[in-house]
Amino acid sequence: MRLIEREKLNVTEAVILAAGQGTHLWPYNETHAKAALPVGNRPLIHHQLDALESVGIEQVWVVTGYLEGNVRAACHEWLDFSTSGMGVQIVPAASTIGTACSARAGLLARTDPQAPVVIVPGDLLFHPRDLVGVLSNSFEDEITCLVSQIDKNYCQDGISADVAGHHIKAIHAHSRWCSSESRAWTGLVVLPAGSLEDLVATPEFPTCVEIGAMPSREQALFETIHQLLRRDRKVNAWEAVERVVDIDRPWDIIEANTVVCDWLTGGLTENQLAEGASIDPSARLEGHVALGEGSAIGPGVIVYGNLVVGRNTIITDGAYIGGNIVIGDNCKIWRGCLIESRSVIGHRCVVGHGAEFEGVMMDESYSFHYGEYWGILGRCCDLGAATVCGTLRFDDGQTSHRVKGRREVPRWHANATYLGDYVRTGVNVTLMPGVKVGAYSLVGAGVLLQEDLPSRTSIFIEQTCKRSTWGPERYGW
Repeated sequence: MRLIEREKLNVTEAVILAAGQGTHLWPYNETHAKAALPVGNRPLIHHQLDALESVGIEQVWVVTGYLEGNVRAACHEWLDFSTSGMGVQIVPAASTIGTACSARAGLLARTDPQAPVVIVPGDLLFHPRDLVGVLSNSFEDEITCLVSQIDKNYCQDGISADVAGHHIKAIHAHSRWCSSESRAWTGLVVLPAGSLEDLVATPEFPTCVEIGAMPSREQALFETIHQLLRRDRKVNAWEAVERVVDIDRPWDIIEANTVVCDWLTGGLTENQLAEGASIDPSARLEGHVALGEGSAIGPGVIVYGNLVVGRNTIITDGAYIGGNIVIGDNCKIWRGCLIESRSVIGHRCVVGHGAEFEGVMMDESYSFHYGEYWGILGRCCDLGAATVCGTLRFDDGQTSHRVKGRREVPRWHANATYLGDYVRTGVNVTLMPGVKVGAYSLVGAGVLLQEDLPSRTSIFIEQTCKRSTWGPERYGW
């Protein structure tokens, strides 16, 4: 609670920063802009726009750069003013060397570049409740930032902030250590009127680094805040009460989807059937389901928890469905398959005939004819019969991944498998824990894949065969 009442900041405009290349996200950055990544079967930016609209934001500028068409397509529902009360405009960034640079482009596109504004990173999943918290604690002439709990074992992976008494005292970029005051700096910031000059004055190389660190060229918004703190500006902090996920690496995609699964399914207290939806009497439901128009749960299906299904999807023939699962439109889930809890199945997907799946399956992918898969299956992928993933290591450890040349052990989903878009596997392929396969690649039949496979690459077994005669004479004829 605040002891002194101050005039609340009236914010009606927002800027979403969606220009970055997302190079840490390989292989998914090759075919996806981060803001358009599927989260709960909707582009990530949909969740952000919904949240902004829910708190009364009237106009949003989306700053784009890399894969601009990808972002524009994801925003098409809001670009049509007849379908939304909130205006959305695309702003191509003249330069994409950092978030401060992109934020400046967004501010300059507005009628009044000096008006107060919400800055939202295009790769951030957050709950509307925390956006309300940030805005409710934003006051005239003060900056307010959303922060969240930090995993002290992973300080060096991101930006941290020292928080005391609801105020940020310092910013640290990729620090080697955390204190009890450390929080994760999310990048969601409310800037008061007149902040444009602060963005312009951001240096090209971050200075909020420790001795011995090597920052790259980047006009970053966190450095803008660091410079303001040096000039004794007050910066408020709102600590998130809901989960916040910065989608920066492949495993963050899985984590964001599991969070949204919980949000979407957690509120189900009764079955919700749209027009034409049905549930066969022989199906066993241990939770509640929400079925879209024309969808059906058929004979012998078992659902072990809450389930949200899109339109015209058929789940039938003894499929086993875990709890807190989201399935998209026009899917076929059948023939004794198993989908594990907190998974997301995209639109127009097929899972069937004894296949087991856990994780995130993007649109129009197939997991059919036995097999077992855990991880991310990119868009338009096809798993060959009996494709299996190793999920447990003999040392019971977590797989180390190489991200832009740096070895990292992920905080979650380290042993999952990550297949980019348009990947195919042959029959009897084995994918070892933590393997990543680039977009447009092929893993041939019988391959045991133990290391990452680059994009646009095929790999096959080179087999040596010995041929000799064989016939009845072998048995004395």
